[in-house]
Amino acid sequence: MSVVRTRSARVAVAAVAALAVGLGTSACTSSPGAAALVGDDRISVATLQGVVNRALADPQAEQQLGQDRAKFTREQLGRLINNVLVGRIAARDGITVSKADVDQQLAQFAQSAGGEKQLEQQAAASGVPVKDLRTFIRYYVMQQKIADRLIADVTVSDADLQAAYQKNIDQFDQVNSQHILVASKKLADSILAQVKAKPSLFAALAKRYSIDTGSKTKAGNLGFQAASTLVKPFADAIFAAKPGTYLEVHSQFGWHVVHVIAHRTTPLAAVADQLKAQILQPKRQQLVQQALAAEGRKEGVHVSPRYGTWNSANGTVVAPSSKGDLSSPAPSPASS
Repeated sequence: MSVVRTRSARVAVAAVAALAVGLGTSACTSSPGAAALVGDDRISVATLQGVVNRALADPQAEQQLGQDRAKFTREQLGRLINNVLVGRIAARDGITVSKADVDQQLAQFAQSAGGEKQLEQQAAASGVPVKDLRTFIRYYVMQQKIADRLIADVTVSDADLQAAYQKNIDQFDQVNSQHILVASKKLADSILAQVKAKPSLFAALAKRYSIDTGSKTKAGNLGFQAASTLVKPFADAIFAAKPGTYLEVHSQFGWHVVHVIAHRTTPLAAVADQLKAQILQPKRQQLVQQALAAEGRKEGVHVSPRYGTWNSANGTVVAPSSKGDLSSPAPSPASS
């Protein structure tokens, strides 16, 4: 029995899942055949197969991604094509990525993954071998810089910011409290009188009387909690009270003698940039994809029919329409 509502644990997303752009490539003019042409940039079959073979060398990647090797190969080719397009946009707009940029992003991903070794393991299992990780991150950073430029002049209204703030209020408005839960008002009244007279008794009284087994051995401390994580009568009372207050609250669990320790709030102004980025994320992705599609149409993207056709709208290689296409080594025009 507890004042805190039970919630399902959220599984942390591995840092490598955030890497939206694939492995880098260079033209391979000595190879007999092109997997794709992007303007005058040539992605050879040998380059593509090398990427696929390195990616599937990891046993976990082979198990998870190698079951449909043709599909995985199309995905890798699509990433290689997008890398060329990203590189062209960056070069045209004077966008560069330094070693320090890559180091910083690598450190951020490693922190999210629980360490550099864990990041490398997660990346390898996702089809990005350690050897290619820095190049992978370089193109990711380059894409993010392009996105920053595209989104710079897009505004977010005050109303949208306020709505996002309220939607995420659990992060920005929390109270730290401790309580002693008992079954009767008479006992609660007695305990409340004692802790008001001598606050240092709270921990001992919690250990002796509280029927909340989760908090009684911790002096009744509940830590910082958002209102939505607490039963409503309890939340209403402690969020309305001033820090330092001792009070009595009745809920479906019984009678609570409560000490409101602190009320922590983060004003909208302090998180406006964070919320703006959150609101603009879908638009950010849309603008990047539109820029890549426009670059692809301008330069011309041609994919060998053995792999499929290029869909510029979503930046992917679409599977061949028939098995007969598999034997053709010549590039085909892009699809719209």
